[in-house]
Amino acid sequence: MFIFDLQIANYRNYGQVQLDLDRGLNVFVGDNAQGKSNLLEAIYLLSTLRSSRASTDADLVRRDILDSEFPVARLACQVERSAGNLQLEVAVVGRTTGSSYRAGKRVRVNGVSKRASEAVGQLCAVLFTTLDIEIVAGPPLLRRRYLDMMISQVDRGYLRAMQKYARVLQQRNSLLKRVQAREASAAELTFWDQELAHAGGIIMLARADALGHLAMEGALQMERLSDEAETITMTYRPALGGLDEHDCPIDETEWTARMLRALSNLRHREIGAGSTLVGPHRDDVNIEINQFPADSFASRAQQRTAALSMRLAEASYLRKCLGDDPVVLLDDVLSELDARRRKGVLEYFDSFQQTIITTADADRVRDVLTRASGRFVVTAGSIHRFEGE
Repeated sequence: MFIFDLQIANYRNYGQVQLDLDRGLNVFVGDNAQGKSNLLEAIYLLSTLRSSRASTDADLVRRDILDSEFPVARLACQVERSAGNLQLEVAVVGRTTGSSYRAGKRVRVNGVSKRASEAVGQLCAVLFTTLDIEIVAGPPLLRRRYLDMMISQVDRGYLRAMQKYARVLQQRNSLLKRVQAREASAAELTFWDQELAHAGGIIMLARADALGHLAMEGALQMERLSDEAETITMTYRPALGGLDEHDCPIDETEWTARMLRALSNLRHREIGAGSTLVGPHRDDVNIEINQFPADSFASRAQQRTAALSMRLAEASYLRKCLGDDPVVLLDDVLSELDARRRKGVLEYFDSFQQTIITTADADRVRDVLTRASGRFVVTAGSIHRFEGE
């Protein structure tokens, strides 16, 4: 899978940009705050329909058109893939609400309007950024997001289950507060328990299956990048209130049953808290480096290598599920690596159809520029190709 045409209009700091991207390695060079990260964010948004950085969709629309009559950011691409060529378009439509701005997305696949859930993963991508170290060292929310963004691209049932789970969780939490205030009966929770557990079972099964591949591949990549000096282990920790947390069932029915038991066991505590205390929204992934907790015992260099190993494992997982290569996006990551690790990363991606790299330090990655089939310069929201070394 690779992108051969990319169009950007009124997105972040970009006005109008049209790019003919090459198969293989594409490198974008530019100073900080010129738009390199915005470019990769735009490609990743075409894949996942979610921004990797923005808190609201309105942040994606170019600021100087937000007050215009029709403030719209538009992203479009043409993709060659084994399942058939793809034309994908996302419009982020802004509107003013009082003194604030809001926005929503409209999606077209091969010229046909689609729901966002139907468009996710049509273009598949994996994004590496300098903030990936927080997947290893940060809060559980970031590890859940890592899994969700990855699995959603290759499993639409997972995405639908996540959407249902979020709706049911909101309803159940509202009911718990009403039960706590003696405005509703605890018996009303039974229906919502079943709905939550059913969606939760789908999510937990998919996460457990994905972690099986990630743990194995991540361990191999960690050893390779560190010359066998470091190890990484990743273990799924489903939030089941202490109930069979270390034993992963093999089917959705058993996951659902275990979540129902956990909800039953904790019902009184949840009524007291007015909140759901078990389920995928509280899951975590336990990460250890050299058999010690990665967040508290590993050095920053070890955490960075671990995060890189996890992303390499993600690319392998997407490739396995798709039967096709994801587009690989590396946002100013290589300049932080020593020459040996940089070489190891590039060697791994030599077999992928397209890798897109940004850097603010061309001299430090001169070897990468020499290998690139496409070289571009990014300056203040404009992009042009160059052929020099």
